[in-house]
Amino acid sequence: MILERADELPTDQQDEVLTLAAAIAGQAGAPPLNDESLLRLGTRTPGLAHLLLRADGELVGYAQLDDGVAELAVRREHGPQLLDAVEAAAGDRLTVWTHGVRSPIMLLLDSRGYRRTRLLHQLRMPLGGPLPEVTLPEGVAVRTFHVGADEDAWLRTNAAAFAEHAEQGDWTQAELAGREAEPWFDPAGFFLAEQGESLLGFHWTKVHPDGAGEVYVLGVDPAAQGMQLGGALLAVGLRYLAERGCPYVLLYVDDTNVAAVRLYERFGFARHDLDAQWQRRPTTR
Repeated sequence: MILERADELPTDQQDEVLTLAAAIAGQAGAPPLNDESLLRLGTRTPGLAHLLLRADGELVGYAQLDDGVAELAVRREHGPQLLDAVEAAAGDRLTVWTHGVRSPIMLLLDSRGYRRTRLLHQLRMPLGGPLPEVTLPEGVAVRTFHVGADEDAWLRTNAAAFAEHAEQGDWTQAELAGREAEPWFDPAGFFLAEQGESLLGFHWTKVHPDGAGEVYVLGVDPAAQGMQLGGALLAVGLRYLAERGCPYVLLYVDDTNVAAVRLYERFGFARHDLDAQWQRRPTTR
């Protein structure tokens, strides 16, 4: 077994990681790496490290460690060796994400005494049937995102809407630009709700390569709470995804966001899968 560590990955190693992640996703039913970690495969960022585990020259494990938070893509039989390396690099301050209830590292984390500290539900809803009407509050209009003009206003509104969820609320210009450069990005599916000059909320949709739609980010400024804008924006996006021919739509919502879970369930979403964040206990190994 050979372990390599790098601050950034060249294109050929990025391709190796993507191939490994695709193989694991095919077996586990869920991608082992989130969007953010995929975007960072070729970047050099302070505090970010890439760990690659090889057996007989073949890549069998990959970990991305960012300030004590790790994303892992690893073949089940090599999970212990990769986690050993991640633990040695991170020390006691380590949090690991698992994606899907069939994640190949979930049982390993549990056996080492990690505890689940956060749950992220994946909800799904079939499209093709009747969809709710769009009812906007008086004086509110919806338009699509304009690249090069709406970034600052969106970042401010996103930060306000997700003030209690730093992972989403702390997005930067660079992170937004990275999403805009992705092949799937389409401003025609990025909806903004305005009242006069004020941006009150947004619904950013995504269409996956397999045709599935996603409620990528849905947010409402706290100043607009009570206007029932979240439901209106959700309906706008669902209609758009249905028009694109998406067979179903998925989304991710934090277990603690009870109001959002209730909204989505009212629209017909049901629980499909589960991501989890695991915290290493200081006494572990």
